[in-house]
Amino acid sequence: MSDRILAVSDLSVAFHGKAVVHGVNLHIDRGETLALVGESGSGKSVTALSIPQLLPYPQAGHPTGSICLDGIEMINASKATLLKMRGNRVSVIFQEPMTSLNPLHTIERQVGEVLFVHQRLGRDAVRKRTLELLELVGLQRANERLTAFPHELSGGQRQRVMIAMALANEPDLLIADEPTTALDVTVQAQILTLLKDLQARLNMALLLITHDLGIVRKIADRVCVMHDGLIVEEAPTKTLFTAPAHTYTRTLLTAQPKGNPMPAPPDAAPLLQAEGISVHFPIGQGFLKAKRVLKAVDAVSFTVRKGHTIGVVGESGSGKTTLGMALLRLVRSKGRVVFDGEEIHGLSNKALRPYRRRMQVVFQDPYGSLSPRRSVRQIIEQGLHVHEPQFDEAARTSLVDQALEDVGLDPIDKDRYPHEFSGGQRQRIAIARAVILRPDLIILDEPTSALDMSVQAQVIDLLRDLQARYGLSYLFISHDLRVVRALADELIVMKDGVIVEQGPAALIFAQPKQDYTKALLAAAFDQVVVE
Repeated sequence: MSDRILAVSDLSVAFHGKAVVHGVNLHIDRGETLALVGESGSGKSVTALSIPQLLPYPQAGHPTGSICLDGIEMINASKATLLKMRGNRVSVIFQEPMTSLNPLHTIERQVGEVLFVHQRLGRDAVRKRTLELLELVGLQRANERLTAFPHELSGGQRQRVMIAMALANEPDLLIADEPTTALDVTVQAQILTLLKDLQARLNMALLLITHDLGIVRKIADRVCVMHDGLIVEEAPTKTLFTAPAHTYTRTLLTAQPKGNPMPAPPDAAPLLQAEGISVHFPIGQGFLKAKRVLKAVDAVSFTVRKGHTIGVVGESGSGKTTLGMALLRLVRSKGRVVFDGEEIHGLSNKALRPYRRRMQVVFQDPYGSLSPRRSVRQIIEQGLHVHEPQFDEAARTSLVDQALEDVGLDPIDKDRYPHEFSGGQRQRIAIARAVILRPDLIILDEPTSALDMSVQAQVIDLLRDLQARYGLSYLFISHDLRVVRALADELIVMKDGVIVEQGPAALIFAQPKQDYTKALLAAAFDQVVVE
């Protein structure tokens, strides 16, 4: 058996005849981890998806090149060969689990399908193995999750399911496309440890695609750096981090959120006061049997002051996003929400409309939150049609142009569609949609988690600039404590739906009191090392 599991030679990828990847050469040996890094649009995912031939053929094509997986040529392979290789010999962990999982099927059915197709296991055996896999990837209450649908799980929990599916048949090569993007720092460390353990046990090769160089340093043996469809540098991990040869590599290594939160008046008036906010979901069914209750958020209280930024951090499933949606009245909750001195919790939708203008939200996934059927102009001006119906087209166009300039985009592109922009540009469009109404408060739900390090830094600088210019207040929900440290002046740490620690961000970062907070900080700032 050859040690070389994958050999890619002179690979090019073209869409509709236009080349996007040029002359890629790389190889991976059994048991080895190769990291493929680079900014969004550099060609990382396209190169990786070429290996199992998962690109949208025939729109995509390979003008040149060879992909040899354990001695078998994948380019132009028969359907029978590809079916045999996919899942068994090569598996993929996709970046966005919500769009990769079928929303109509339970978790048990989706994981079990992989086992049935490739191993022909019976129903009982499939259920037993599915449960083993979910427990293997650390999914809490795995037995209860079997009958759950993807939308009932958090982003981190969905990613664990994706990893369980990819590992089901113990492949020779695992392609992990941003496998920890949706995960908080402690879960990232657990998943990396899990992948390393499985890799050692199965002698599995790992192709890791990521923009997080901290992960690369922990887990990779070698690194290939991609830029504009080319591999511009390849080196052992230690060499690349200590003596990078290419200018672009040096730029990547120095790109991270920098700076400090914008100084905010300590005596600023309260803008939003949350008192005893609770969101409970019933679990289970039955006429006689009482339903259990999931306390997603339980008796949470805090105050956002004008011009301040509160960071909300915690593991996946801790209640961060649910809390934000409760404040916006997008999920039912108990407790009091006072906005600028007015009680808004019990208001009808009609009475709440004037306040919605002053409270905006930027969601985690900029592609999913932007309508693919609307142009950028239509997306950004939508709020004006609702809240400023007296504005004519010229006035709306002027405000759209200003909003695009505010977020660093060229107004000339306003008639393009979301799919024509990169991930970072789409997130800027989502921010422009929020700021065009000149709100007082913006709830930012993981706005940088899917972005490259360099783009993360740009977005954080942009948010600080907008805050200074318009006096905005932010509720910044994130699992990335490096980003939170650069933006938030107050911090809330959540676990299992409750606040376990809160106070000035600088003080908590320097002197955390709770063990849970200490664990988050240790994982975030590379004090946890994967052996």
